[in-house]
Amino acid sequence: MATAVKKKAAKKKATRRATAGAIYLYGISQPVKGAVEIRAEAVDGIAAIEARRVDGLDCWISWMDRGEYADQLAENMENLEWLATIGVRHQRAVAELASKVNVLPARFGTVFLSDESLAVHVASGKKSIQSVFKKIAGAEEWGVKVFRVSQPARAAIAEAVSGTDYLKRKAQTALPRAKEADPALQALAKALAAVSVETAPGGKASSGQPNLVWHGSFLVRRADQKKFAAALKKFTTQFSDGYNVECSGPWPPYSFVGQHG
Repeated sequence: MATAVKKKAAKKKATRRATAGAIYLYGISQPVKGAVEIRAEAVDGIAAIEARRVDGLDCWISWMDRGEYADQLAENMENLEWLATIGVRHQRAVAELASKVNVLPARFGTVFLSDESLAVHVASGKKSIQSVFKKIAGAEEWGVKVFRVSQPARAAIAEAVSGTDYLKRKAQTALPRAKEADPALQALAKALAAVSVETAPGGKASSGQPNLVWHGSFLVRRADQKKFAAALKKFTTQFSDGYNVECSGPWPPYSFVGQHG
């Protein structure tokens, strides 16, 4: 009975592969021993997420409709509703993967049209992929943002009695962006780097946030997370009146895997 069920499942999977036409990649891991079940939804909300052994590595993939996820991908990514739904599913799938295996997360929308093209992709980067695995083993990504705050400045603006007065007061009390020479931020960056495997500067996505003066990403071993938290706490304790710190994570190591997905 069990054999018949397995054969039926295998036949169903083979049929889907034959009709889907596209392979969506979530990430690549070293060979996994035993079964690893991924409960998160595939990006289409229908397909299963499975491991496919390619050149000695496990590629975590789903079989997708070629039209929607390959031929029309660029067009669909301009649809904000579609992008938001698919993007959230992608992130949740990668996050669950990262919680169970050391995975090199693939970029959103990484699609292959055949097993052969996926194999070429893995083979061409296998040497560097193995190097990255050593770096990210047992580690997770954490993001840190530091904002400058000033309650008195906001109060001074509120006291303005005219539009001209408001603009003048706002210019006088505007919060300056911290310079790289800011000793407090330099000390924080040095302390966090000391307990991290690797650091990455903050990207452009955060640069427009009001009063953001410093941000970065850190690859931190799970064994060093308490040290990382202690360094943040020390900074926030010493500079609680002038800065507000936001820390997010843990995340899959998106900022530290290069171009492997």
